[in-house]
Amino acid sequence: MPDKICPNINNCRMVATNDVVPDEKKKEQFINEWCRKTEVVWKECKRFETKRELGFCPDFVVPDTILSIDEIVDKIEETQ
Repeated sequence: MPDKICPNINNCRMVATNDVVPDEKKKEQFINEWCRKTEVVWKECKRFETKRELGFCPDFVVPDTILSIDEIVDKIEETQ
């Protein structure tokens, strides 16, 4: 399967800002490991999955977040 770029890359706050991952080296590592890989890889990205499920992705979620969608929702609700 040829490499693809995640369709969310242009609107992803992790990529577009320093709010999600302020460390530029770590951000670039996430981008290379998750966003610029095959569709199979970026569909496993928790940010991609969260946006697909909730319509948005909170800043505390990074690609390898181990929280489930339900746990992410719980965390969102705790902060409101």
